[in-house]
Amino acid sequence: MTESEIKSWQHGYDIDYLKDLEKKYQHYNSFALSPFVQFKKNNIAESLHKNQLFKVDDDSFYTLKTSKVKSKITMHGDTVVGFKRPGDLTIGNITGNLERVWVDIEDRIEGSITTKNTWFYIWAEDKEIFNFLMDKGCSYIGPKITTFGEIYSIFYKGDTPVPVDVPMTEYASIVKLADVDKSIIDSIANRLENLPEFTNHYSNYNKGKSWSALSLRGYSPDPSFITKPIEMSKKWKEEHKDENFFLQNTSLCDTFKEDVERLLEPFGENIHRVRFMQLKPGGGELERHTDQVDPDSGGSIGKLARIHFPIVTNPGVIFTVWDYLGKKQEVHMKAGECWFLDTRKAHRAINGGTENRIHLVVDLITETKLAKKILENM
Repeated sequence: MTESEIKSWQHGYDIDYLKDLEKKYQHYNSFALSPFVQFKKNNIAESLHKNQLFKVDDDSFYTLKTSKVKSKITMHGDTVVGFKRPGDLTIGNITGNLERVWVDIEDRIEGSITTKNTWFYIWAEDKEIFNFLMDKGCSYIGPKITTFGEIYSIFYKGDTPVPVDVPMTEYASIVKLADVDKSIIDSIANRLENLPEFTNHYSNYNKGKSWSALSLRGYSPDPSFITKPIEMSKKWKEEHKDENFFLQNTSLCDTFKEDVERLLEPFGENIHRVRFMQLKPGGGELERHTDQVDPDSGGSIGKLARIHFPIVTNPGVIFTVWDYLGKKQEVHMKAGECWFLDTRKAHRAINGGTENRIHLVVDLITETKLAKKILENM
């Protein structure tokens, strides 16, 4: 390849060399769910150009960056788990022989890693490196959960970091809260036949358009309007800038109002959206994802909690959630149960049965009683 054929993003590096380095990251990239976090030839070239990618041997590499300003480390949204200070080091993109990488890191930062404040970003689901850092005396700080559902584990070694008080409810993922009066669930189920057509959910993880909803309470009197405006794109907001959206009961609400009020009585009066959510049978699926576009979501006091009441379901309906450590939990929510789900965590739903799954899904402000219930059942 001549010099003129090298593209600007390559920063002078031969494409075959970059591709060869990319192959070293096959295991690392297997944990990535989106192309934006894979360590590929373009960001390898960028890291080499900035002198941030270091070679230990032919198969072992890592990146090292130095913080220039104080910055927050967030689990998701505004949930802060730590603070980087100017001069702190961040190690990431580790691949190859871990012992050799560790020795090289120690040598590179003046012979002793204990004299420098160093943060490590690794995949939570890569248990080999997770356990390795634990064995080396690094402190687990918390997770970083991306909008695509990847989970990083953040470790730290150095001086005592700035303390951060994170509510324990921020670590909850999916929690069964209680059994509810089954007669209420049956009463709701008996009146589902005359529902209007469900609205397909606009999410890009709605595989085969199998997930749909209707609003009992939302941002329009029309039950087919299932959108929360704050979650929508800039383009959508611009197109609807002259419309007035506010929380209100829809025309469908009265049909189910008495039963829904009985279900929600223990949760207080700060009820936001109330929807029926349907998942088609025969393998209907919501692919692994997170819902982090709503800044109000969460199980901590003052946040908007997501509560599921299964109305119509079958044993083939499986909800999978990956907790903050990357541990996978599969549950079947039964009719007559009430569940809390933190949608900021990675989750997936599959209906492997032969009938539609319909849940009553409620967003409500977390008060002390609910936060306590979540903690008791974690």
